[in-house]
Amino acid sequence: MSEFIATKSIRLDGGTQPRAEMNNDVVTDYAAAMKAGDKFPPIEVVYDGTDHWVWDGHHRGRAAQIANLTKIEANVQQGTQRDAILLSCGANPHHGLQRTNADKRRAVMRLLTDDEWGKWSSREIARRCAVSHTFIDELRASLATVASENYQRDYINKHGKQSTM
Repeated sequence: MSEFIATKSIRLDGGTQPRAEMNNDVVTDYAAAMKAGDKFPPIEVVYDGTDHWVWDGHHRGRAAQIANLTKIEANVQQGTQRDAILLSCGANPHHGLQRTNADKRRAVMRLLTDDEWGKWSSREIARRCAVSHTFIDELRASLATVASENYQRDYINKHGKQSTM
């Protein structure tokens, strides 16, 4: 169930934005529509006892701030900033501003490069990010290639000198 929360209490930072970049034209259009009285779907937030971390609705949240709205409708659930980051990775697969390939890649990479989430199966990451498991496999392979290219090893060569490979 949604409730109205103070616009100044929402957090749009902290790694909860899954998109590669904000679309300022969309924010401007949303802000104008909000000022005109148009109703928008509630944003999705995780409340940690202090902050409301937006995980879905960054464009709407920013537009509400620009429009100087004091309150915004939100679906609130208890959790942590980390919970909001995880939830954000699967935001907007079927609604709102369509995700770009860069948006999908950013969300997947956020999970793959995390110490905990990166250990999950490709199918679980795909489920959380609303993409195909083959997309995850391709990105995992590219990470492995980059890691092997950056790997260095010290050894003693045949002349007894230390070298790096």
